[in-house]
Amino acid sequence: MRKIINILMGLGFFIGGFAQEKPIELSGLWRFQLDPMGFGKTPGSELYLSKLTENIVLPGSMDESGKGIPNIVAHVDRLSRKFEYCGQAWYQREVEIPDTWQGKEIILTLERCHWETSVYVDGVPAGCDERLSTPNRFVLTEQLSPGLHTLTICVDNRLKYPMDQWAHGTTEYTQTNWNGIVGEMKLEAKPACHLTDVQVEPDIQAKNVRVRMAFHTGGKENGKGNLRLTVKDQTGKKVAESTTPVVLHGKDGKMEQTLSLGKTIALWDEFSPALYTLDVSLSSEGEEDSRSLRFGMRKVEQGKHHIRLNNRDIHLRGVLDCAVFPLTGYPSTNPKDWRRIMTTVKEYGFNHIRFHSWCPPEAAFTVADELGMYLQVELPMWIKDVGKYPARRDFFEREMYAILKEYGNHPSFLLFCNGNENEGDFAVLEDLIKKGQAYDNRHLYSASTARTHVKADQYYTSHVTEKGGITVYEGIPSTDWDKNQTSDIDVPVIAHETGQRCMYPNFKEIKKYTGVLEPRNFKVFQERLTKNGMLHQADEFLQATGAHTVLQYKEVNESLLRTSKSGGFQLLGLSDFPGQGSAFVGILDAFWESKGLVSPEKFRESCAPVVLLARFSKRIYTEKETFRPRMAIYQFGDKDLKSGKMNWQLTDEEGRVIAKGKLAHATLKVGQVDSLGEVNVPLSAIRKAGKYTFRAEIAGHIRNEWDIWVYPTAGDPMKNLKLTRNWREAKALLEKGETVCYVPENILGRKTIFASHFWNPIMFNWDPMIVGTSIHNQHPVFRDFPTSYYADWQWWDILNNAGAVDMTELAELTPIIQSVDTYEYNRKLGIAFEAQVGKGKLFFLNLDVSKKMSERPATKQLLRSITEYLHSEDFKPATTIPMHKLDALFMPDATKGKKAQSNAAIQQLLNQ
Repeated sequence: MRKIINILMGLGFFIGGFAQEKPIELSGLWRFQLDPMGFGKTPGSELYLSKLTENIVLPGSMDESGKGIPNIVAHVDRLSRKFEYCGQAWYQREVEIPDTWQGKEIILTLERCHWETSVYVDGVPAGCDERLSTPNRFVLTEQLSPGLHTLTICVDNRLKYPMDQWAHGTTEYTQTNWNGIVGEMKLEAKPACHLTDVQVEPDIQAKNVRVRMAFHTGGKENGKGNLRLTVKDQTGKKVAESTTPVVLHGKDGKMEQTLSLGKTIALWDEFSPALYTLDVSLSSEGEEDSRSLRFGMRKVEQGKHHIRLNNRDIHLRGVLDCAVFPLTGYPSTNPKDWRRIMTTVKEYGFNHIRFHSWCPPEAAFTVADELGMYLQVELPMWIKDVGKYPARRDFFEREMYAILKEYGNHPSFLLFCNGNENEGDFAVLEDLIKKGQAYDNRHLYSASTARTHVKADQYYTSHVTEKGGITVYEGIPSTDWDKNQTSDIDVPVIAHETGQRCMYPNFKEIKKYTGVLEPRNFKVFQERLTKNGMLHQADEFLQATGAHTVLQYKEVNESLLRTSKSGGFQLLGLSDFPGQGSAFVGILDAFWESKGLVSPEKFRESCAPVVLLARFSKRIYTEKETFRPRMAIYQFGDKDLKSGKMNWQLTDEEGRVIAKGKLAHATLKVGQVDSLGEVNVPLSAIRKAGKYTFRAEIAGHIRNEWDIWVYPTAGDPMKNLKLTRNWREAKALLEKGETVCYVPENILGRKTIFASHFWNPIMFNWDPMIVGTSIHNQHPVFRDFPTSYYADWQWWDILNNAGAVDMTELAELTPIIQSVDTYEYNRKLGIAFEAQVGKGKLFFLNLDVSKKMSERPATKQLLRSITEYLHSEDFKPATTIPMHKLDALFMPDATKGKKAQSNAAIQQLLNQ
């Protein structure tokens, strides 16, 4: 039984200036050997008794040193490892223990082993551990006497417990199931009496910190020592100091002290991430052990609808980190890498990162502390049968305690969750977080992201509550809606994995993959695109589908900023996810680098601490209407905004001002979504069909804008547009040399929709299997229907009532309006095209032009533009298509028989 340290005030004196032993760094060249059959631990085959035969560099993975089984498979659902291996691998080297380490406690630290790690010294087993989230530490005092020793380590990356295939702590789909040791590797010599743990509990009301310490005393009885605690602020100024004599009993002990930081303290948050440094020194019998750590003065608690930090509501604008490291295949332990990633995240207006079913290394927490980033940390858990395996459940509990102990001092560590979309016995999950809450109350806890909300949850990240959906995956033309009703439950809710709009891959990214993973999926997609004759359109597809994703994410973000009862959202994603079917959902690539789709400054207009919002019912207007946006402001900045005026203006595409004005506002308090009032913009002065942009600005630097389209009223476009609804009739007219506008009576081919595909088409094989729309916007057919190269909001009605025919066999023809097929198949899909057919001229439009046309002003305007084009001298199709190819396109049933007869004749000829 542990004996508690007795603090004897007034006894002893502090002895300073003791030299501490320098650690032995273990990085460098190690001997190595594979053990694919797993015999290395069995009697008669013990590899830890042998001298290993190969070499490897550590820290690092087997993949980085080219160890394992060469892999030639091109996975289309993920990146492909150059080398694969699953099993035991052995690492070995000699270490020289100095004479000065005699009588010291010797500790081996191995950061980020994957997974089970066994240690042997001079052929004798010395310990085994199975950490995925925290460093492995082994006490080797008995084994490492002064002199030369052989250190052998076995790392086994086989799954120790049934983990399903998705959890990002172990999955092959993101960081890969690597084998190795990739972080800090060292031997340390500690005094017999040394610190084993230091935890800091800030109290912002009392302006003090409680420091809880644990000691290893080496079994000394009545050992005398001194404990010194010093706290410095960010400038290095000493703000608190304490020296306490102690008497040490037993083998282990604990104690705590409370230090006052003075009358004024600096709080830690996203705007001012003030950090204090605590130095703890324990001296005893001429030896000293010390620790230094940083902490922040902050208090996190559960509010009604929001998480509260330092007694005020915060709103989480989050992204997901799914352990994607394309160069190494494992998470970086280098602060430089995390600073680049997290700085990028902040540049795009986010203040929160959810580590989806994994926990990052120390370096990530350190950088998040410095930058003011709020973290949600999770166990490596994404399982469908929670409670089934007791040994697995025990592992998760040990892992939770290890995470809380290792990283709990970091102020950035706000939220803990067991894992992602778990299913099974939620009593087990609730029991875990209850234990976590009792162990460390410096964080808020949740049983699982999505699936089931339990009573012990202090927040709930999900796509749905018992009241309905709270996650937004795509926008609609109206902005006059929110998720307040469904978000109003007993704990703050965070919208789970919002967005997920897929775009076309960027083949220029291929050259970036210079590490252990190859983008063979990219190359397969590229080859299929080439085979179908569209490689020259690859960048066009990326730009069009990417711009549409940016459009959607603006609406997704703003919808949840409008939701005053939302605690936040977690966008999936800011960066790409190259696994689970190859999900190109990021405006950044898998390297957290820009694809050139949107600048951080532009993105921050709809994702920032303070954002202007507009509610309006639709995007399409006539000149007889008035545009009436109801303005609001999402105000989660660092301070109140003083009373003033919001400036607004409506401009055309050339930047000419159509109308402008001001809207007065009172002081805007932080921590709320506040109404600013309604703007009325008569559109009667507009005579030209086109896009018009409503821009608003407040406080001199906060800006946002929204596009609307105004189509002046005119006659029925169908009166002057002669449509042919039947292909046989169209053929006859073309053969006579006439101009034909062929609009099938029934939509042909795939039914199109406005929104791009969800997540990715390989994992979710959902109709219509289209990732976006590419529009040849410079074509004269759009002279009276101004458009960009991608599907903006005026295409909503059109695309939701259109179809795309498979034009892959028409190699010579490029559609004017083209649906971008999934990158897995890369078929050429056309909604509209033109061609010279014999003596006639054909314009094809695969659009429903009969349903509720009075309610479809954009479709009517497109038809007007087509009418004007077909009656103009510009209608001169440059490509000639033979009639039989169009027969195959428009009457496939009629040509199937001929093809079958032809195939039968060939088979007979070849005696098949």
